[in-house]
Amino acid sequence: MYNIGIVLFDDFTDVDFFLMYDLLGRTTDSWVVSILGTKSEHRSHLGMSVKTDGPISEVINQDVVLITSGKRGIPAALQDCEFMSALKLDPNRQLIGSICAGSFILHELGLLNGLLLTTNPDAKNVLKKMGGNVQDLPLVIEGNIATAGGCLSLVYLIGWVAERLFDSEKRQFIQNQLIPAGQLEHFEELISSTILLAEQEGINRMTSKR
Repeated sequence: MYNIGIVLFDDFTDVDFFLMYDLLGRTTDSWVVSILGTKSEHRSHLGMSVKTDGPISEVINQDVVLITSGKRGIPAALQDCEFMSALKLDPNRQLIGSICAGSFILHELGLLNGLLLTTNPDAKNVLKKMGGNVQDLPLVIEGNIATAGGCLSLVYLIGWVAERLFDSEKRQFIQNQLIPAGQLEHFEELISSTILLAEQEGINRMTSKR
């Protein structure tokens, strides 16, 4: 069993968290999902309260760490010294991912210095001004770090996690319950090719640097 930690904060984007949590919750025999934050519960942008399972410092004990997003939540989190200092992440032994503006946090932690990343299209210019090498791509993979841009790209991000930990069959088990009727083949081709391309381009960049 793997441990997956979802990092939460106040004013998080509802769809980013709830879709992530729902996708991961579609399998219970492969991983345990924990919601981690600086408080016992955090309130979403739309006012939904979510209880946490443990403090943010427990990210160090996770096999996978996923960072949620938030138009107001991310700027506040970046200014929260308690929050940022507790994020002890190690891409050498952990899979680390973010959705939309969650990549701001990975960038500020120094995990993506000189590397490519993606984010919500509306936040692209801000992250560029902060020094981020932002790409107009739904998924960017740099070793054990993946950033996804746009809420629906969560399908790619969670698919990447499932394939890294298990295989494409695990990914399909998770995603196929979401696919519109009559479009399974179309979405399977889109999802599988997006993940494969991001993985291959990441490998090519690593190889060219050696």
